[in-house]
Amino acid sequence: MRPEKLVLCGWGPYKDRMEIDFTQVGKRGLFLITGPTGAGKTTLFDAVTYALYGNLSGGVREKNSVRSDFAPPDAPTYVELVMRHPGPEGQVYRIVRSPEYMRPKKRQGASGEYTKEKERAALYLPDGNTVEGVQEVNRTLKELLVLDYRQFKQISMIAQGEFSRFLTAAPAEKTRIFRELFDTSVCERFAGALKARSAESYKEVMELKHRMEEAVHMLPPEELCQGELAEAVEAQAPDFVKIADILSVRVRACAAMVASAEKACASRDREVMSLSERLTEANRRNEMLCKLDEARKAYAKVMEERKEIGRAETELIKARAAAGLEGEFVRCENIRRMLQGTEEKKRREKQELSGLRIKERELRPFYEKRDELSELFDRQAFLEEQKRLFDRLTGETERKREELCKLQDAYLAQEKKTEERKAVYEAADRAFKRAAAGIAAGLLREGEPCPVCGSIEHPHVAVPAKDTPNEEKLRRMKEAYEEENAVLIKLHGQASACRGELSEKEEQTKQEEKRLSQAESGLKRGGKRIRNLAQATGPQLLREQLSRYSVLAARIGEKEKQLSLYGEEADRYGQELSEAQASFAAALKEAGFGSLRGFQESRRKPGEMEELENRIFSFQEKERSLRERTERLREETKGKKAADTEALKERLKESSERKKKAAERRNELDHRYREIKKICRSLAQKQGRYQEAQKEYGLVRDLYQLASGKNSMRLIFEQYVLSGYFEEILRAANLRLLRMTDGRYELSREEEVSDGRTKDSLEIRVMDCYTGKYRSVKTLSGGETFKASLSLALGMSDVIQSYSGGIRVDTLFIDEGFGSLDSESLEQACHTLQSLAEKDRLIGIISHVPELAEKIENQVVIEKTRVGSRVKVVVC
Repeated sequence: MRPEKLVLCGWGPYKDRMEIDFTQVGKRGLFLITGPTGAGKTTLFDAVTYALYGNLSGGVREKNSVRSDFAPPDAPTYVELVMRHPGPEGQVYRIVRSPEYMRPKKRQGASGEYTKEKERAALYLPDGNTVEGVQEVNRTLKELLVLDYRQFKQISMIAQGEFSRFLTAAPAEKTRIFRELFDTSVCERFAGALKARSAESYKEVMELKHRMEEAVHMLPPEELCQGELAEAVEAQAPDFVKIADILSVRVRACAAMVASAEKACASRDREVMSLSERLTEANRRNEMLCKLDEARKAYAKVMEERKEIGRAETELIKARAAAGLEGEFVRCENIRRMLQGTEEKKRREKQELSGLRIKERELRPFYEKRDELSELFDRQAFLEEQKRLFDRLTGETERKREELCKLQDAYLAQEKKTEERKAVYEAADRAFKRAAAGIAAGLLREGEPCPVCGSIEHPHVAVPAKDTPNEEKLRRMKEAYEEENAVLIKLHGQASACRGELSEKEEQTKQEEKRLSQAESGLKRGGKRIRNLAQATGPQLLREQLSRYSVLAARIGEKEKQLSLYGEEADRYGQELSEAQASFAAALKEAGFGSLRGFQESRRKPGEMEELENRIFSFQEKERSLRERTERLREETKGKKAADTEALKERLKESSERKKKAAERRNELDHRYREIKKICRSLAQKQGRYQEAQKEYGLVRDLYQLASGKNSMRLIFEQYVLSGYFEEILRAANLRLLRMTDGRYELSREEEVSDGRTKDSLEIRVMDCYTGKYRSVKTLSGGETFKASLSLALGMSDVIQSYSGGIRVDTLFIDEGFGSLDSESLEQACHTLQSLAEKDRLIGIISHVPELAEKIENQVVIEKTRVGSRVKVVVC
């Protein structure tokens, strides 16, 4: 079955006709049903299941309560489903159903305002024929779909909250769920029936045995002590037949004794009955006289409230009359408030208009002289620019002049310093040349030849003059002089360059000074008024004022128009108020109110009126009840007086004691007689029944032990069947879980339980391929639990379909559960569902998770409003 179109009208939150084209939204197989909580997302699946089976998918709401509270009275309530079956290339069927609901009558009458619409159904077949009637349509669709309502809901609707609970549920809970899904309750009923039958048979055997053994010991002691019976009872193997014969003789004797005691007891019973009737009558008479006295006092107390109740009745009459005028009074008040509101708006508009006109007059001169001011501001800007340029050149010239002075001073100082270095160096050079021999002698070493004469002996070495510099010192002096001279040359070049730049700056300054004088002359040519306006504003402020003036002019026009409209509205409200006040005044007079104050004093809230009505009604009911009770008791006690019951009680007590003793004797004899008779009768019957019961118990016990796990495999029959279904579901679930977890997790059934039994547990464990170890599914995170739950749900859906005669349902709805996933897990879940959708399956996800809306392009968007919900189909 694959839906193509769904139409809802007057259904749940959808008051109008809503149509969903699944052929558009389901082109890619996977689509999203999204919307806020309570908007009606799951209602769409409810409508599909109702169209197919006449039932809703949920278990809370009944099908006769689905009519929309927002629907107008003349709107019908129905659902229409167009589906293709079997498969995508099958034939097209159309189903139209409407539930039983109440609607307003088209013609109002005395019998009531509403009428009941009966439940209807119609099925339009591909060959053009039509099947009508709820039962006929249900039967035809059951033959067509093969699946019943329960199977279809389990296969086509996955509620994630249920499967996450199922994932960690106890084995007993899983057994209960699987029993419902696969209808294996027959196994449990079979084992339960065997257990009950075995217990019943065992109980019967033991009961028969114990009864035969205990029956003898239950005989009265006085019977067991008598001769022949005592010997038969005390034997090692009692002869119950002989005992029964002896007891039959004793039964006849006891019967005669019981008859005599019965006569004595009957006589005492008649005596007690007579006294009891006399005492009962006396007590009843005294009680009625007491009740009559109490009723009279209560009636008198109630009648003390009569005057206050009269005032309450008058107040209620006036309140009801005032309630009838409440509508017109409220209308007058509403019109008055609207008139006051309009007058207030009119006043504010006048005030705002006055302020705007004042501002407009202030800005008008600037608007009228805007061209002259703009030209003047341009000249001012040019003048300011010239001033800034002149000031900049003047400053630069002055700084350049200061710089030249500093360079000249530095040059003179450096020139002096260089001359000093030069003089020192030249003096040292002259001294060095004069003392060359002494310096050469200073270089001689004993044993080395003289560079002049070649002798290796130096008897008279020349001594240099005191303070004569050596060659190294002379070299340093020369370098110092050359460095100072280089600085002097550099300062000379800098001073020459600065002098040239100063001349150029002085020339530029003269030219700019001339232009500045011309700009000042041009600025003075403007009028005095224009210059005064220019002093009050500036170019930027002028542009802002002109913009404000344009805005003010437009707002003044709008305010004048709005003020005119408010004036017309105030006149209209004034006319309506006059008419409403005149009508209300006439209604006040007609209702009996002399003034508005009287009407307002008589007004009461609905709760206060209801309280008055209840108070008056309660008083009337109490007064009537007490009056009738007093009259009845007076008639019943007419001519009667109080009776003395103490003497009657004493006589009754004595008679009851005699009756008790006679009854005890009679009961004792009767018990003895019945016990002996019962034992005698049962002994003859129980022996044959005991043998038959023992044989039956042996057969039933063996079957029960086989089915309850007391066998060589220690396996319970039902769990053996369920474990096969369970492992098949886990295999189908792992196909999705491995893909959604990138091969990390794999579900399997727990093989062992704490008591050592095997293959009898439905506990789930998970293999973590990252650690290579099994662990409990309860250790999974929220997102991992959702993936496992979704996989388990899809696997269960596949297995249920395979065990439903191979019938394939091409449509699957998944309700919520995606909120606990991260982006990667959500992507994996979507890929898994998309792979299912690519196999010609239509999958709808019911969720309000925003990330799903980004990943699934085709959507059925439910928009929730205060007047019901709307459906919008988004197809990309």
